[in-house]
Amino acid sequence: MTPRTRPLASNPGLGAGALLTSLATVLATTAAVLTVAPAGASVTITAPTDARAGVVQLTGSVGAEPGQTTSVLYVLDATPSTGQVTGLDCSGSGTAGGPEDDLNADDSAGDVLDCEVAGVQALNRSLVATAGVQAGVVAFSRQAAAADLDPSGSATFVAPGYTGGDAVPRLDTVVSSVRRNRIGLYDAKDLGGSGSGTAFTSAISVALDTLAAAPAGPKWIMFLSDGQSGIDDAVLSRLGSSGVRLRSFGIGTEASCRPVGSLYKMAVATGETCSVVPRPADLATELAGSQPDAVDGVSVSIGSSAVAATVDAVGGWRAAFTLGAGTYTATARATLASGRVQTTQRTFSVAPGADVPDGSVSAGPGTLHATAVQVARPSPTRAVLPAKVTGRVGRPVDGLTPTRALTGARVVLEARTAAGTTWTAVAAGTADRAGRFALRWKPRSRWQSLRVVLEPPAGFGASTGAVGQPAISACKVSGKGSWTVTCRTTARRGSAVRLLDGRTVVDRAHVRRGTLRLHGTGPVKGTRIEVVRGARKVRLTL
Repeated sequence: MTPRTRPLASNPGLGAGALLTSLATVLATTAAVLTVAPAGASVTITAPTDARAGVVQLTGSVGAEPGQTTSVLYVLDATPSTGQVTGLDCSGSGTAGGPEDDLNADDSAGDVLDCEVAGVQALNRSLVATAGVQAGVVAFSRQAAAADLDPSGSATFVAPGYTGGDAVPRLDTVVSSVRRNRIGLYDAKDLGGSGSGTAFTSAISVALDTLAAAPAGPKWIMFLSDGQSGIDDAVLSRLGSSGVRLRSFGIGTEASCRPVGSLYKMAVATGETCSVVPRPADLATELAGSQPDAVDGVSVSIGSSAVAATVDAVGGWRAAFTLGAGTYTATARATLASGRVQTTQRTFSVAPGADVPDGSVSAGPGTLHATAVQVARPSPTRAVLPAKVTGRVGRPVDGLTPTRALTGARVVLEARTAAGTTWTAVAAGTADRAGRFALRWKPRSRWQSLRVVLEPPAGFGASTGAVGQPAISACKVSGKGSWTVTCRTTARRGSAVRLLDGRTVVDRAHVRRGTLRLHGTGPVKGTRIEVVRGARKVRLTL
């Protein structure tokens, strides 16, 4: 699942006030985002043990190094407002407001808190198969507290599927004890008593303190609330610099992910997404179906067979193959939102079992064939983003292999303002027989990044490809008569830069911190910037 995409828009604009607000929000969060974005996040494969011929499930993760622990906190809103709406089908039984919808047994069937409980239980179940994950619960009202998950001792985290000998996972039991203003099990905790307010500041502080004691590895907060509380700037700054990822879910029609709201600010400060779930009964599906913003997708290949893996909320992945007896090498390919592609391989053996020919490989039942998007490096441009994006689509086998099955498949160009914000479609086209596509649009200053999304036919998985930064871009000219031009560049630090008017060299400089700066006089139009990149030169005419 990828972040929600707004419908194709014809270069939507902003009023002056809205534009200033948007830019201020982006600037306020950019520093924090840059410190935590896992541009080089690794991908791992967990080799199957005791695999026998038939359907073999491969698993792994994106973001966690081998041997690391992924720690997740489910943070629930237990304020009085979560009981104002009742009669919802939180259990998914098809009957709204029945006894089965009172998931926390507080005699208020099918309220927002019940749907939060159901959502956390669904998310927790989706993480059971992911190795190296531990999870905990924090609930908040006027104050926040972490739940104790051990009836005979003390534990803040347990494995998602850990039962301790009970009939259901320990986490399911504890989260269903959360009532308004109170955690019931296993160490009862008051969350502030009666009164109004949604203590986001307390909730984030407790969550960060709790995660600080967790072992090395990725750390996540899944934040659920129907409120619109404020958050202290100091706590928001601490969250943004903590390395913790927070995905927020606003529940109900009154919830908001507007840039001025705390749910948005908290998520974007960590490079993650804020989603509104208007129907609380849909929360279980939304939580279990979400995935890290930094991960665009994972494909797994064995020989010439490549399948699209299912990615969970914290970067764990699963992919099924039907294999005969033999020894195989699997390659996992993680496509990251940063544009990087990380791969890893693992060799494993399959013993004889089902009536499957030895050495045969095919996609597992219900598995989608994998696709890939390869975006060409854009040409230099004065704008922040290129006006033309080209590339190819195909199967991620032997680099990229074209397939006729994707001829005519829809290819969409999407833009967004910052990591974690909503993607908006700005152009669309189709792939030709060779898998090639070309997309044109008119860049606007509000957009800061681009990606290409392939919408494939039935039986194939969707895929995305980030649009890389042009070798020269985001040029600004200041002054008249005697002027200065400043541009971003991908050239290495110290690379030689020249400004030319015809064949005359007007100025020379070197790249500093991804930026070039040159000075000229007279008309700007027609002058050229030239950057030396290794054995070749890159030019942009102003």
